[in-house]
Amino acid sequence: MLWLFQIVFLSAYFENMKVDQIRNVADEVSVGITENKFSMRIQIVAVQNNVCGLVYNSKSVLLYQVDSLGLGCVLNEKALASPTKISEYITALDSSPNREFVMNVENKVVNQEMILYGRVIISDFGNYYIFLNTPLQPVKSTISILTIQLIYVTFIVFLIATVVAYYFSKRLAKPIVNMKIQAGKLAKGDYDVHFDDSEFEEITELANTLNHTSQELKKMDELRRDLIANVSHDIKTPLTMIKAYAEMIKDLSGDNKVKREEHLDVILEEATHLDLLVQDMTQLSQFQSDVLPIKKDNFDIVAMLYNSVRLMDAFITPNAIEVDYLTPKKLIVSADKTKIQQVIFNFINNAIKFVGKDKKLILQVLLEEKWVRIEVIDHGSGIDEADLAHIWDRYYKIDKHHKRNPSGTGLGLSIAAAILKSHQVEFGVESKINEGSTFWFRLPYAFKQDIS
Repeated sequence: MLWLFQIVFLSAYFENMKVDQIRNVADEVSVGITENKFSMRIQIVAVQNNVCGLVYNSKSVLLYQVDSLGLGCVLNEKALASPTKISEYITALDSSPNREFVMNVENKVVNQEMILYGRVIISDFGNYYIFLNTPLQPVKSTISILTIQLIYVTFIVFLIATVVAYYFSKRLAKPIVNMKIQAGKLAKGDYDVHFDDSEFEEITELANTLNHTSQELKKMDELRRDLIANVSHDIKTPLTMIKAYAEMIKDLSGDNKVKREEHLDVILEEATHLDLLVQDMTQLSQFQSDVLPIKKDNFDIVAMLYNSVRLMDAFITPNAIEVDYLTPKKLIVSADKTKIQQVIFNFINNAIKFVGKDKKLILQVLLEEKWVRIEVIDHGSGIDEADLAHIWDRYYKIDKHHKRNPSGTGLGLSIAAAILKSHQVEFGVESKINEGSTFWFRLPYAFKQDIS
């Protein structure tokens, strides 16, 4: 931009500026002609703008002289002695559509390029012709000086910009290079990598995101290992039992009807457990892939809680568990009845496993403005805060010591979470160590109804 305005456009800009100045003087002279009063004001403006000139009538008679340049005037004594030249200028003005002209002429006295400006004033007393000129300063020498200066300035600016750009690029690139190295380690499975902060806010945010990602990947890798180990254990155990009892029937109890029946019962039980495990895993995968549709219906959630406890009496009575109901008599909600019952079964089954010393299980229904909140509460050992976020994961075990679940496959909470997510409702767990846990979820009202 400096090169363009200081070198390329400087001459044109300077010339336009001088034309504007000479027009200002012509305006002052026009006022003097109109008022028939040529005051000292005209001479002052001419001196301020470095302008000189003459005023003629239509008969080429000199009426007024504006002189501030002396020898710098193109229209001087020689012009006065050459009326033919003045007549040519007057003719040029008369033929001009804008009643003015601007031309560049050379003052041979001082060998200087000048701007000559002419204007015609039409009045009731006749036409008046104003001819003004102003010198064009030696712009070429100014441009030459500026060119040399700009060459040095350009070189210095380029050198400084290069140094500054190199300095900042190194400071910017160094943390990015380190991130690339750490990201390579992360891609190879090293989840203990750490991405360092930087003085640049964007890089710091990226580092924090990558650190969070590496921690989450580490947790996912641990869960994956647990999943593989636990599934393998759950599959291997019944297969081992089936194989062992099949061999016992073949070698020992084949002819002993009583023993054979016992061994076959074990084989059937283990096969049933395997089938249940496969069904649960298939169902969980379908829920998480949004394959199984949700068929909403209106039903009484309170009646469902009572019915669920009745169906699970085989686990409640032998353990002497007392069930308390904190519910209204009836409450209609809108959801998939079959799937919500499965959620309640899983929550109650989980509470039975971890029931406290008081052997008390509480089923509670809370009425909120737009939702019904269903809670299953136990007073057991509770869940550590660090484990709360993971209890919905497949096969997640708080104590990390996997042992076969005698009354399920270990996927109950994961299936419940998948069902509730497919319903797009809120759910969660609140727990304190040695105080117990509360598993809850919300369902929408089916319609506006009186609650008693």
